[in-house]
Amino acid sequence: MAGFIEQRFGIQGPFAWWDRLEALVARELAPSARKIRTALRIATIVAIAIGLDASCHVNTQLGAVIVWLVAGAGPMMSMRKALTWQIAVMLALITAVVMARALVETPWLMLPFVFVWISLSTYLGTTRKLGVGLIVIQIVCLITFYGVVFLPKEIGWNAAATFDGSAIAFGVIVLFDNWLWPDPGEPILLESLGASFARARSQLIGAANFFLAGDSAPRPPLPAATSDLPAHMALLDRVLAEGASEQRRAILLAAITRAARISLEVDRLIATVRENQPREIRSMFSGEIQAAVEAIAAALDEISHNLAARVVTGVDEESLATRTRVRSAMDTLEARVIELRPAYIGKASSQEVQNFAAFIDSLAVLARHIDRPLDEPPGRSTAGPSNTAAPRQTGGADPAVVRYCLKVGLCVVVGYLIGLIIERPDLFIILVTVITTATPSYGATLQKMYLRIAGAIIGGVVSLLAIIIVTPNFETLPAYMLAAFAVFYLFAYASLGNARMSFAGKQMGIIFSLVFVGLSPAVNIYEPLWRIWGVLLGDFVVAIVFFTLWPEYAGDSLLPRLKRVLANLLALAPSDSPTSSEDQIQKTNSDTMRVLSEFLEIAEDARMEGRTCAVYHDGIVDAAGTLRRIANRLTSIATGRVATQMPQLDPVTEFARERVFQTIRGQIRSWLDFYSGAGGLSASAARAIAEKHSAGELAEPVNEFGSYLEEGGFARLGAWPLEPRRTMIAELESMRRLEFLFSELNRYLADVPTAHDTLHESKGE
Repeated sequence: MAGFIEQRFGIQGPFAWWDRLEALVARELAPSARKIRTALRIATIVAIAIGLDASCHVNTQLGAVIVWLVAGAGPMMSMRKALTWQIAVMLALITAVVMARALVETPWLMLPFVFVWISLSTYLGTTRKLGVGLIVIQIVCLITFYGVVFLPKEIGWNAAATFDGSAIAFGVIVLFDNWLWPDPGEPILLESLGASFARARSQLIGAANFFLAGDSAPRPPLPAATSDLPAHMALLDRVLAEGASEQRRAILLAAITRAARISLEVDRLIATVRENQPREIRSMFSGEIQAAVEAIAAALDEISHNLAARVVTGVDEESLATRTRVRSAMDTLEARVIELRPAYIGKASSQEVQNFAAFIDSLAVLARHIDRPLDEPPGRSTAGPSNTAAPRQTGGADPAVVRYCLKVGLCVVVGYLIGLIIERPDLFIILVTVITTATPSYGATLQKMYLRIAGAIIGGVVSLLAIIIVTPNFETLPAYMLAAFAVFYLFAYASLGNARMSFAGKQMGIIFSLVFVGLSPAVNIYEPLWRIWGVLLGDFVVAIVFFTLWPEYAGDSLLPRLKRVLANLLALAPSDSPTSSEDQIQKTNSDTMRVLSEFLEIAEDARMEGRTCAVYHDGIVDAAGTLRRIANRLTSIATGRVATQMPQLDPVTEFARERVFQTIRGQIRSWLDFYSGAGGLSASAARAIAEKHSAGELAEPVNEFGSYLEEGGFARLGAWPLEPRRTMIAELESMRRLEFLFSELNRYLADVPTAHDTLHESKGE
């Protein structure tokens, strides 16, 4: 967002980046009861696990790493899941030991084997969203393949120690997750969403005060360079892994999308407010603006407090009084603007008029986001919880995912060769760095690399201080555990902010685990220095492969997913000869919700890429929200047609009804053809498609069908049974809603490939 603001409004300054960094760090490290409790929980789990490792004389450098990764990043772990992962670790270690002993004398076979193993396992973990569990397996296998070169006679003992360390780690985590201190993901997600709405409310009030009062009120700071979206998506994945249903996923995704869209609009409003413009016009509407801002702020406050308990969908989400107050305040403001427009339109400068219009537009968008109820997909008659981490991918392999997995395998092989050439066993950390840093897109990998370097430096300094200060002065196990607890608490707290920024805190914990805990209390500082150097080498390898040899940008990842969503919408749109069953309709909608969640992750990658990105972050978020609503509406219509036996309408009315869906399918197909073509990221071509689909293109057939159906007080439905009549009236209502949603979709899809320097004058809801 910072890059967008600088390009759009020309905000420059030698220390602007420092101000944004300072604001970001202050926001991410701001204390909260949730952060304090969670950091205490993680530090306690890690300290107990490493204490048990030391007490049982488990000599492994991975025990602390495993417990830190699993305790700080994963969902609640059941006994069954822990046993499954422990068996997987056992089988992986057995296979790694056998293959490492067989291939150690033939490196020309070892390297291809490592490449194939890492590429395939990365593909499996990415497509099935296996998360940190697979990363643990990859790490223990890679260290086995690497360590056999330097200590071939110790490979069996090291594997046994790794198995023992993982068993202790999983055992302690299961104990805490199920009995001592459970901490499920959905309450955390709801609390985080509530905090996002509360922060948007606070920013809105501060920006409006500055807009009206000028320099007598504090100037609102630039919006942060990151958002809450990555943290919310990570928590959504955690909730799904803990057993949430597909319908619950769709509801939570709707709440996340709305929070992101409101946050974006508040950022736009802040950018507008920070412009230096005369204040004559705004002074004419100060009372009406203040009333509208107070009504919107009250609604955001109500949503924030409601989310602390549960996500409410439909018209019951906000009270009738709140919705009425927002509508009334905005109607009053708009009427006042129309009344006084002749008084200022010829006197004020065009810049002041545009600035005032942009501010009013942002208030209108916020009001419409609030007024629109949070929708949910139509549920199937026998809905049940999901027992898998994520639904399986359908269709062929995603080329972008395949390329990513091959790049990870290549990086691992290059890192393996570097370690062999330098002949240092400590440089296994290069392989760990590759596994934990590489991500599918350019922006995410770049940020992870920076954060890993920062985490390595801070974690390395803290580790060296611990070695120098703690080791010579404390020799008992409680002192060792207490020192580890204190450090892990600070690192855990730093890892609980934004999902992207928290990566630095997680890497600090990994470095401390490998340098201080993994080496056991010792005063030798050379091995820690080699390990820190290994992190930098690993980042260098990832940079060369991912940024120079084979870059993958957010636009490359977005296009296949956008095409998949549009194809799903085309499949959901009713046709003359419906062939889908209710189960297939629900599966198609669930797949759409899953891909749209990936949309939002790609949107944040686009934000990180900044000016080099071919797709526009805000356009992706807005398009995802509208695509989700269209998918739910089409699913509702298609399900109603399958589940209810509908009598035949007269030919004229039936033709008008079918014409509506022909128009819908035509618009979807035109966008699908555009994004499937060679110019799928052309901004001018996208705008041409949007201009071709005028607002009246769908409105005319919808109004025609509605006039026929409503004629004579729905006389054509008079002889129908109650349930088919209700279904047909609901279908008409959905058509009218789709008329509005498709006008939005055409605008937002045209914005997806738009460059950052394009002015987005109005982002109406």
